[in-house]
Amino acid sequence: MSTHPLIRHLADQPDLRPPRRMVLAVSGGPDSLALLHALRQLHPAAMHRVYHLDHGLRGAESAADAQFVAACCAAWGVPCHCEQADIRAEAPHLANLSEAARVVRYQRLARYAQSVAADAVLVAHHRDDQAETLLMRLLRGSGLRGLAAMSPSVPWHHWAPDVPGGTAPLLRPLLDIDRSVIDDYITHAGLTPRIDPSNAKQSSLRVRMRTQHLPALRAEQPHLNHILATTARHMREADAFIQHSLYALWPSLATVTTEHVNINRSAFVDLHLVLQRAAVRRAINLITGTLRGIDDGHIDAVRTALLTQSVIATPLPYNVQLRWHGQSAILAIRTTTPSPYAYTQSPQRIAPGQTIALAGAKMVCFLIEQAEPPSPFHVCLRPDVPYTLRTRLPGDRIGIGHRQHKHLQDVYVDAKIPAHQRATWPVVCAGDTVVWVVGVRVDPTACAAGGIGLRLSVIERGSH
Repeated sequence: MSTHPLIRHLADQPDLRPPRRMVLAVSGGPDSLALLHALRQLHPAAMHRVYHLDHGLRGAESAADAQFVAACCAAWGVPCHCEQADIRAEAPHLANLSEAARVVRYQRLARYAQSVAADAVLVAHHRDDQAETLLMRLLRGSGLRGLAAMSPSVPWHHWAPDVPGGTAPLLRPLLDIDRSVIDDYITHAGLTPRIDPSNAKQSSLRVRMRTQHLPALRAEQPHLNHILATTARHMREADAFIQHSLYALWPSLATVTTEHVNINRSAFVDLHLVLQRAAVRRAINLITGTLRGIDDGHIDAVRTALLTQSVIATPLPYNVQLRWHGQSAILAIRTTTPSPYAYTQSPQRIAPGQTIALAGAKMVCFLIEQAEPPSPFHVCLRPDVPYTLRTRLPGDRIGIGHRQHKHLQDVYVDAKIPAHQRATWPVVCAGDTVVWVVGVRVDPTACAAGGIGLRLSVIERGSH
């Protein structure tokens, strides 16, 4: 067994050598089970720990997965920590259940890794996963950073931003290994992993990519996995070079405050085209907290305005505006003192076709076929999440991007809402999570990303 290619591959990775304390995320499936077993063969006395999360989505089957992982760890002498989560309750603002499960899983994994002072956290993504990810992002029209796909090493502040204070990187030691090598190891080791039936559902793009599209492409190019993995690596290297160059130039290029980004036009026009676009993306991301809904047309509109010292002719998402002060361009979210909306009824569920009366305005709700970027006065939310209109409660916060949140009290102060109006100011919630302070701010992560959206609009009295 010691000469198996999987063992040799892991033995060549210095980041996996003792005495590092490593946490392995183990689902019980073939990939993570093979990684755990192989590392135990390679370093039997190492300080490994296993983390398993029961997502609670498959009832008795997922509970059996947790029992299986615990039993394997007991047999192999590995400390194991199993938890159960209510995914819908912990991430009500994420309509896509797979995305919600991933977010909760990484948050829980990070908290456990921090609690045991882990030096590294290991997940079992392999080269087939990388191929699927790259092609899915290509179909979505992703740029350079998206096509970089998954990285073999991710620093804590990127993979666990919701859990401050940790240091353990997320490692993917199997990213250069094909699934066929893992399957062969499973057979040779006599392992019987758990199989998740949801991995065969053709409603998932990733499953269709795995079972239909990639096999057809491999019939044309047998080395497709290696080619796509190399492409992803080249993209990562190019993106890293661009970001490194941009960070070195940033102090002379821009000044950042909590409200805006001030861009030095004379420094901007001297940049290479690639760095100009990267600078615009960074500036927009800093003030909005997201690049969702920002496309190449928006980036080029801002870039052209900066080069020609002009204004942007077409509205930008998130109410972003560009104004000039001499040779400095100020990129900010346009703020106006909001109208004194008021909602004095009991909390009310929101459904398509509704019109809800507010003081001085009305809120209308309907489905649209193509979701639009938000503004303070209309949002397109995910259509399959239940929403409620209410007023604020103690401790309410709203997401502001980068997995960061802001207390509603601070949002009201920043928006200059008078203190006597705050108790009746309407907010829209998904479960207990505020996703829209009406007329003021929307949580960018709650917005529909293309396709059908639930559009909520505030129409002031007298408007048409």
